[in-house]
Amino acid sequence: MLSNPGPLDLQCVVTLAETLSFTETAKRLHMTQPGVTARINRIEKDHGYRLFERTKGMVKAITPEGFIFVEEARQVLEHLDRLVIRTDAAHRAFSETLSISRSHHADLQLLSIVVAAQSMEGRHISIQPPCSSDEEAIAMLLSGKADVALVAWPANESQITAIHLIHDPLVAVLPENHVLRDRSEIRIVDLRNEQIIGSKLQFPSTLKETLVEKCKAFGFVPEWICISASPAESVHLVETGARPGITIVTKQYANELALAKAACIPFADDELAYEYGAAYRQSDHRPVLNGLLQYLAERCRPTPGLKRKPARATLKLGHKAAG
Repeated sequence: MLSNPGPLDLQCVVTLAETLSFTETAKRLHMTQPGVTARINRIEKDHGYRLFERTKGMVKAITPEGFIFVEEARQVLEHLDRLVIRTDAAHRAFSETLSISRSHHADLQLLSIVVAAQSMEGRHISIQPPCSSDEEAIAMLLSGKADVALVAWPANESQITAIHLIHDPLVAVLPENHVLRDRSEIRIVDLRNEQIIGSKLQFPSTLKETLVEKCKAFGFVPEWICISASPAESVHLVETGARPGITIVTKQYANELALAKAACIPFADDELAYEYGAAYRQSDHRPVLNGLLQYLAERCRPTPGLKRKPARATLKLGHKAAG
């Protein structure tokens, strides 16, 4: 009877495929070299085909069957890891402890409200180190490593739900010699002759795409378009004489800029704003999580004068199973 390989067998195959060395594989897995060899030999004997081409104990190449086996083995091992992580998440649910992931985009005001929830509401909250992107924070959420993700809006993932919490309008930072310097507000059509809009790779692609689509609606596309979340980068772009242009930042950052030779002018279109929110798995409907989201929504009341408000209807957590 054919026996299925166990997790350690799969790990031996995957590691050997990565190293092409029995000695290195044994070292990485804290095994003996004969032990690794015996497991590989048993798998090949049970299935009746070679996974690796070998000469005198040395791996020369991975066979076609071996490539498929390694690919599937990696997925099985990833699912086993996810099994443990999601079970740990279920344990956190039982113990009413919440793990919160966040991207480097996450607003500090939002983070401070979460910390306040921990101290004022007596909630057990573990805030993870910042992720490099919103996508990474969402991945932690889906894998079970986190229960809530603080990310920029929107979070385009069918398995999660998100709520708006903070709405931060955009502001144009102009150098002293810019032709639009005396405007009281900036509109999309004013960007027609701009070569530079903002900085590089700071804001989510969704906000960039929104700005590009609005420009296309007026019949033009800037040479290249990026947006900045960093005051330091804004200072650099505005004050450098090489390629002066408009830098687009959030109102919060514009208030922090101390530029003697620059003016901060608001955008007239209120839809051009940076949204911050909290995301959660649709299958997660713990009372403690629902309570935290309600607390966040109550504390993140919209600034007077803004047209859009944080969504409230989504606070009833859905029951759709997460994949």
